[in-house]
Parts: sequence; C-alpha cells; structure tokens
Amino acid sequence: MITIKPVDESSVEACASLKCAPDQLQFTNSPIWTLLEAAYTPLRQHCGVYAVCTEDTVVGMVRLDFTLHEGFYEFTNLLIDQAHQRKGYASEAIRQIIALFRRDGRFSLLRIHAAPDNTSAIRLYEKLGFSFSGKTEDGVFAVYRYSLQDGS
Repeated sequence: MITIKPVDESSVEACASLKCAPDQLQFTNSPIWTLLEAAYTPLRQHCGVYAVCTEDTVVGMVRLDFTLHEGFYEFTNLLIDQAHQRKGYASEAIRQIIALFRRDGRFSLLRIHAAPDNTSAIRLYEKLGFSFSGKTEDGVFAVYRYSLQDGS
C-alpha cells in the first residue's frame, strides 16, 4: 500500500535522493531539478510535488500540475527509486493521482506526455486506461489522455 502526499520538510531530502534505473535517465528530470523548479519558478503557482510513500519510506515522487494548462490536469516526472521498481508502486501512484484530480474537480481530462522510446511508461499508461491522443506541438513527445469522467 502506498500513499501520495505533498513533499514537506520530512520528505524533501528523501525525494532529492531518489535514483531511477540507469536506462531511465534519458526519460526523466533529476529529482532535485523537479523540486527546485516547483519551488522557485512560476510553476509553483500551478503545481505541487508529491512524495510516493510506503508506510514510512519515500519510494518515489511526482509533479502534479493542477492549473498549469487550461482545461486539463497533467502529471510529470513520475520517478520510482530503482530499489523499489517492479512492485506496482507506479501503478498505484497513478491510480491515486487520478483520484486526487477527480476530487479536485476543476477539469475532466488528465494528460501525460512520454518520450516515444519510453515503452515501459507507455505500456503502464495504456494498461491504466490512458489512450494516445497525438504528439506535443514540437513533435518530441507522445501525448496520452485519460477521462476523469469515464476512465478512458
């Protein structure tokens, strides 16, 4: 069982120390960059960084964008520490993210983008009900959508 909760003074150091598997480095930002960007750039008005935790251990983190985009939510920089991968934590974190956005209730659409080569992440998103909806404007990333109303 995992929970997601806003990063605070009790979890920031553990979040900053997270490491992804070496073959995933090309697909994610450094956890330190994610924390700094959310704290010290204009993003801070629109998003929050959340720790992914087991009972008392930080196993990952994710940035949730509540109002960065008009008309939809987004999450990005989901990182599960390499020592805790393949335990279902990313799937459960995404389910909890979906529930959190549903409770927030501002939008009915959730989007995520992924590098086309990040096949593990894409398989996970599709398994959880996300569907391909095109590419980002610059053509670099594949965009996936999830309806918070009907789960498609």
